[in-house]
Amino acid sequence: MFVACTSDDADNLVLCYLAHILYQVPRTIGRINNPRHTWLFNGKLHVDVALNESSVLAHLIGEEMSLGDMMILSKLRRGQYSLIELVVSPVAPVVGAAIKDLRLPEECVIAGIIREGKMIVPRGATTFDVGDEVLVITNPIGAEQLVELFTLHHL
Repeated sequence: MFVACTSDDADNLVLCYLAHILYQVPRTIGRINNPRHTWLFNGKLHVDVALNESSVLAHLIGEEMSLGDMMILSKLRRGQYSLIELVVSPVAPVVGAAIKDLRLPEECVIAGIIREGKMIVPRGATTFDVGDEVLVITNPIGAEQLVELFTLHHL
């Protein structure tokens, strides 16, 4: 893998191209400094992944504005899934409910529960308490549904 992350878009393009052509690097990543140059960073010039700083920052700001009590801890499979943390609200419908009784989104797995500083490995009979930190692996659609289950007062 080769990552071109200089402050000059032309340099980044040339570096990705040369890495692939001269050194047969199988995967290249190019940093885009000026959003107007985004169209140049493509497979024809041997840039496999183009990182546009403006788009990345705008996406992160949008996520933070829409997440509320949910925090993304890690992105998985190029953002198709995320490891998220939710804190159980006092008015959440999951308080006192067992995992097996929840209508969890299909693409969702509860990976752990942190209660009073201790990790609980969740099972079907495990119930949720107010203030539990719940670690979940899910896709973006599942994340939206989880926010309702863990923070809102209605099902």
